[in-house]
Amino acid sequence: MNLQMVAQDFSLTPSLQDYLQRRLSAAFARVSSRVMRIVVHLRDLNGPRGGCDMACQISVTIPGQPAVVIREVQSDMYKAINAAIKRAAYRARVVTHRRSSPRYAKPDVMPDTSLHSEEPGARD
Repeated sequence: MNLQMVAQDFSLTPSLQDYLQRRLSAAFARVSSRVMRIVVHLRDLNGPRGGCDMACQISVTIPGQPAVVIREVQSDMYKAINAAIKRAAYRARVVTHRRSSPRYAKPDVMPDTSLHSEEPGARD
């Protein structure tokens, strides 16, 4: 699993980087073998003006599937990260589960109808 972090309009501190890595590792542990790449974009939308403006966008690339892209906007960056990771991990599990197991199993053999073709009272 390849992980890329991009911060726009603010600096990505080592503690925030470590937090992201720990949360992503824990959340994607079940599907990490199927995930090719995770790209996290962190952005302060309003800059120094404040408000509900911290955005976290997570793009998960799974081979053979469309990309899973989740975007969360919160007043706190850690809240935005937590919500986005939770949603992205859930969607990745759903997509990988759908791919690995068919929804309905098709029967391999036609049912044997010879038992029902006997006439009544024609027993040996």
